[in-house]
Amino acid sequence: MKRFTTVATAAVGVIALAAALTACAGGAEKASGDSLTLAVITPPTTFTPGDMPAGGPEATYYEPVYDTLLALDDEGQPVANLITDWSYDDALTTLNVTLRDDVVFTDGEPFNAAALKANLEATKTGTGASGQALGFLSGVEVVDDTHADITLTAPDPSLLANLARSTGYIASPAVLGTDALATAPVGTGPYVLDTDKTTPGDTYVYTRNAEYWNKDAFPFEQVAVRFVDDTTALLNALRTGEINATLGASTEIVDGATKAGLNVDTFTNGSVEGIYIWDRGGKLVPALGDIRVRQAINHAMDRSSIVDTVKGGLGTLAEQPFAPQDPAHVAALNDMYPYDLDKAKALMAEAGYPDGFTMSLPDFSPVYPDEQAAMTEMLAAIGIKVEFTPVTGDQVIGNLIGGQYPMNFFSLSVTDAWNFSQLAIAQGGTFNPFHAADATAEKLLNEAQDATGDEQAAALQKLNTYVTEQAWFAPWYFQEGAIVTTTNVTVTTVPGTNVPPLARFAPAA
Repeated sequence: MKRFTTVATAAVGVIALAAALTACAGGAEKASGDSLTLAVITPPTTFTPGDMPAGGPEATYYEPVYDTLLALDDEGQPVANLITDWSYDDALTTLNVTLRDDVVFTDGEPFNAAALKANLEATKTGTGASGQALGFLSGVEVVDDTHADITLTAPDPSLLANLARSTGYIASPAVLGTDALATAPVGTGPYVLDTDKTTPGDTYVYTRNAEYWNKDAFPFEQVAVRFVDDTTALLNALRTGEINATLGASTEIVDGATKAGLNVDTFTNGSVEGIYIWDRGGKLVPALGDIRVRQAINHAMDRSSIVDTVKGGLGTLAEQPFAPQDPAHVAALNDMYPYDLDKAKALMAEAGYPDGFTMSLPDFSPVYPDEQAAMTEMLAAIGIKVEFTPVTGDQVIGNLIGGQYPMNFFSLSVTDAWNFSQLAIAQGGTFNPFHAADATAEKLLNEAQDATGDEQAAALQKLNTYVTEQAWFAPWYFQEGAIVTTTNVTVTTVPGTNVPPLARFAPAA
């Protein structure tokens, strides 16, 4: 199988690419039996819950200090945490919740229904995907200290799943709305950020919260999280035990870790990777507004070669955006866009582009060298020439959601089909940067939102079929993630998470 050529130096590839295009690694105390040191290739963008991404490796920085309202079980399904019991009304627009009564924030403030209300309403106003996930939140009514009613403007099929992730992070009401929260988190979590030992943008050190309500779930006395964006440095630190665990999202890391005798565990991480065609209306690149061009791009993708050579086999081929384990997945769509250059070229000619066209895309090669090389080569095969523009880590996501890119290789990690639809299909979605409206898609979204069970799945299957036929995306694979750990640490993976939750790490017996 051929290896795609690239002029870039190979680097670690992982879903959250925002700050990974900048910065460099730093040092940390060597790990011991009482401590856990994790490595991430992105520094945290903020500790303000509503401004965070919906998922991704940045969660590694947040989980030591923030509890989530719900947790995830071994199957990735929501279970009790700070919320101990819940039920919906018949209209599915009011969620009645019961809260723990023994939880305090690390600044001494009590966790209660008033704190829940303050957090959810503040998170909704945030600028990140974690805040957008509360788009249907109407308000929170405090019943008493341990009971509240969360009201919605319309049913939200993904609310419970989101409350078990970054949308459910809880910060002290005393710091909500302050600038200080972005760098000095105050939560109810198992650890406290040690500012004396922390070097922002480099190493974050967390010491045990002595008053934590669930101490047994977190066996380490100290947790450190290091920003490391160099594969060689990362592997060396794993070999010496200075780092205990990291994502193995690149073949270089997985192969190097395997050769070094380290543990490599794989899991379904909820990410769908490939080409995301943002400008499907043709605003920046008129050719992309033609369905035949978008379908040609899909037929030009040699997905099998990409999974084998770029991902080392860690992926399930995808021609649709909804994952195989999701009820919205449609098996018949798996053969809609077979690799067929002749058909792709014919579609380009029918659309009036027999010689192709040129477009400008952001240069993601520092993070995704092989993926970008594969995309470039396959687009060139049907005459689409790409000119890459340098972009820094602090610009990339803002530029993307601001509608500056017509398309690019991207990785979107989502919990389910409804979440993906709200992020990348709905007119107001964060990753529908041109806010393209489509009457058919909106109709099917409304049908799914008002339904439950099999009826909801049927509506989402229709939506899946429609957007796949329209070729709004050219997905390559549903990613199978890998987590690398040293032999003195064990980890239990959870499907649908980009990184295993902190509570799933423990010292090896």
